[in-house]
Amino acid sequence: MKEASGRLYYSIGEVSEMLGIKSHTLHYWESAFPSLKPHKNQAGNRCYRPSDIDVLKLIDQLLNGEGYSIEGARKQIELLKKKEGQLALNLKQGNQSTEQLDSICVELEAIIRDLSHLPRTELDG
Repeated sequence: MKEASGRLYYSIGEVSEMLGIKSHTLHYWESAFPSLKPHKNQAGNRCYRPSDIDVLKLIDQLLNGEGYSIEGARKQIELLKKKEGQLALNLKQGNQSTEQLDSICVELEAIIRDLSHLPRTELDG
């Protein structure tokens, strides 16, 4: 997985390559997760912000890392929003190191901040 370069917006192709997730999967997740709503430019192309990429990373972690169903992942994200950052993941036991869990916690805290304090822009309509 490549890291974002600090730009404000990324195309769906760039995000697909960055996260290693196919574009059609990103399209599907957009319809399945109400919290994922990338902006569209005047040409109708998706413009993903870093906060959208954070949501995609969370969705990917829940679906592919933790084994949640679409519905289960959607509920976990809703819990995240409702409980002001108290997301309870059922982390699978096994070879999860403390470093990995700490890294996940740091990433989730950043996502929580983005979701709860995201300023409105003129693009939000």
